[in-house]
Amino acid sequence: MNYNNFNKYFKTISFVLCAIVVMLFIGSMEIMAIENTPPEVPDFIPEGTIILDEQSIKEINYISPDKGVFIFRNATPQLEKLQSGDVLLINPTEEEISYLLLEIMHIIKGKSNSKGIVIEVIPWKNHPPVISSLIAQPYTLQINNSSSLICYAADEDGDTLHYIWSASGGIISGDGPNITWTAPNQTGNYEITCEVIDSSGDKSIKSIQLSVVKNMPLLTSQEKQLLENFGWGKDKTVRWPDKHIEVFDTTNFSRMQEVLSQWNLLLGEKVNFYLSDNPYSPVKISYDHKLREKNLCGHVDAHWKNYQLNKAEITINPDFSFCGFPEENFGLYLHLFAGVVGFDAWKGTTVEKREWKEFTLIPDIMQRMVKALYKIPTGYNLDGNL
Repeated sequence: MNYNNFNKYFKTISFVLCAIVVMLFIGSMEIMAIENTPPEVPDFIPEGTIILDEQSIKEINYISPDKGVFIFRNATPQLEKLQSGDVLLINPTEEEISYLLLEIMHIIKGKSNSKGIVIEVIPWKNHPPVISSLIAQPYTLQINNSSSLICYAADEDGDTLHYIWSASGGIISGDGPNITWTAPNQTGNYEITCEVIDSSGDKSIKSIQLSVVKNMPLLTSQEKQLLENFGWGKDKTVRWPDKHIEVFDTTNFSRMQEVLSQWNLLLGEKVNFYLSDNPYSPVKISYDHKLREKNLCGHVDAHWKNYQLNKAEITINPDFSFCGFPEENFGLYLHLFAGVVGFDAWKGTTVEKREWKEFTLIPDIMQRMVKALYKIPTGYNLDGNL
């Protein structure tokens, strides 16, 4: 055991021993009042703060000099409900000129022969908000066109958050976590910044860069042909908007993260798939016994609106003997996820079962098609015009 761990355990044991000794021997120490001046209330009180009622305050039997330990003679209904992490607003004695804002660290409740309660507290400190991601759709756009931005932020204290947006050029419309940025009539790179402020005034800032071009990048004739042959749409591109996408795998495939990592590496920063416990995730993977009747190892259904993919389901045949499980299932999952990304493996020439059994990496034809697909926005006409 290293010194830091020993010191941590020593402090905890010391606190418990001291609390027991105080509860047993302090008895009925009285807190004397020396003045009757109304105490000051803090400028900010976090949401969910518990204000000790008069009944609970009367049960205070001891307060340590540093106000880090409170001992209550008897439990009250309010004290019984307290738990670690709760924030208390308390004016323990009339000699205090202001209320104390405290966070409970530990609680010791008396045994059957003792009705007292001991709490260890520290001064409450506000936690600043955290911006987990700032996403734009799209990141590259033509002059005078618009991009939708969303700021994902959270606050540990549950404070109400305020969003302040700024840009090095262009026009911002809207407020809150979602805004629209309209590009200026000059090409170049522009920085969009979101500042998130909580109720206490603490803040978090994050920026992203958007590119404004005169014309969207054109595709080569080979890339156009790939999109026509293997895209979900006909004459326009169908793909996911630029964002993070949840994947719920009910088959619990042990190498699913490897599958997602390969596709995320190919997609770059525009789209990111990640495993989630959310059963309502837009991408879901499950077993389907009916695939046995169709002699299929797996199937993909993709759904989209306005040329944007918004939902996809992968179904897997649980018949291990037919599909070569478990040795070959990595290739199967890797192949089927191509349909989620936007490669329609059932159009034109595709990868046959004997081929996907052999590869452990995304095939070149899929890589070239997907790279072309995510060069351009959703609904892009394959003649090069938006």
